[in-house]
Amino acid sequence: MQTPIRNIGFAGAGNLAWHLAGGLKQRGFSISGICSREISHARALAASCDSLVYTELPGLCENSDLIIIAVPDNVIEQVALGVGSFNGMVVHTAGSVPMQVLDGIFDNFGVFYPLQTFSKEIPADLAEVPFFLEASSPEVVLSLRQLASGLSGKVYEISSEQRLLLHVAAVFAGNYSNFMYAAGNEILKNSGLPPEVLHPLILETARKAVTSDPLKTQTGPARRQDTTTLAKHIEALASQPVYADLYRLLADLISNKYK
Repeated sequence: MQTPIRNIGFAGAGNLAWHLAGGLKQRGFSISGICSREISHARALAASCDSLVYTELPGLCENSDLIIIAVPDNVIEQVALGVGSFNGMVVHTAGSVPMQVLDGIFDNFGVFYPLQTFSKEIPADLAEVPFFLEASSPEVVLSLRQLASGLSGKVYEISSEQRLLLHVAAVFAGNYSNFMYAAGNEILKNSGLPPEVLHPLILETARKAVTSDPLKTQTGPARRQDTTTLAKHIEALASQPVYADLYRLLADLISNKYK
C-alpha cells in the first residue's frame, strides 16, 4: 500500500538540503528534523523551515515518513547505516551513487535526484528543475513521484545506470562549461581586460545550446579548421601552459568532430 509523505527529515544541511527543505516547506510539507555534522548549518536550516535539530541521526526517525540523505557521495552509506532501523522511506540525492547502496539497510528506499546546481545564496526555481526517481518498489516510486510532482512538473523514473550517465552529461554541460568561463575570466584578468566583456557571449552561447542542437551551432577556429588562428592562440598562451594544453586538447576534439 502506498504511504503518504507528510513529514520529512534531512540528513545533511548543505546547498541541496537548503533548497529542498525550503521548497517542500513552502508546498505544505512538514520538515520534521535536520541532522548534520555541521551543527551550525543544521540550526540555520532548521530555523528557516521551522524544524528541529538532531545531533544524532536516529533522531530523524522519530517523526518522519521520509528521510532524505543529502550528503557527499562518499559518506551516503555511512550516514544510512547511522540512521539505523527505520520503517519509513529513505532516499539519497546523488547522481553517481547506485540505489543499491541503501539495500539491506532499509526496506523502503530510493533515489530523489534533482538535476541542477545549487548554492544557498542563489534562489532556485524548483518548478523548472527536473527530478529523477528510482525506488525499491512500485509503491515507493509512486510516493516519491507525488512528492516530486509537488515541486516540479518535470519528473522522470530512470535506472541507476541511466542516472550515472545523466550525471556525466551534467558535469560536461555544467561543471566543465563553468570552468571554461572561469578560464576565460582569468585569461582576461591577466591581460588587464574586464571579464564582463564575455557576458553577452556566454549568454548567447547558453541560449543557443538550449534552443538548438549544440553540434549545429558550434563556431570558432577549430570548427572552421583554421589552423593558423589555432596556432596563434596557443602561442599567446605560452605563459599559461596549463591553459595552452587545455586549448590544444579541445581544439583537436572539435576539429576531429567536424572533419
